Amino acid sequence: MVHPGGTLVVRDGDGDVRWWTFAGFRANATLISTLSELADPTQRYDDASIRLRPDLDREMVGRAVADAAGRICQPDVNEKALEGLKFSAALPHHLAAATLATRLADVPASQAVLAEPVRTAYLA
Repeated sequence: MVHPGGTLVVRDGDGDVRWWTFAGFRANATLISTLSELADPTQRYDDASIRLRPDLDREMVGRAVADAAGRICQPDVNEKALEGLKFSAALPHHLAAATLATRLADVPASQAVLAEPVRTAYLA
């Protein structure tokens, strides 16, 4: 799903809502963290899209995205990823988590997505 005038939020016939950003995995991870109030609790995302909560409407998305560029957050890091970090036993937990979150984040791409208009479409 694409639109030449911005990104697209699509609700399909099953009620699933996806935000088609095409921003990449790292940018979508950053967007999920920044817009956690919009994210589906399972937080499934990939290179092309982010799964959003099914109860969202156009206004809710618009309000959340309107000020998001000024409050970008680094992605959450799970414990399994921290265990895989080289020298993780030698690092304080907060430092290891910050290191991985910084590596995972893509702030410039996230800001670029947030600068685009968000369009909504509902498919039957």
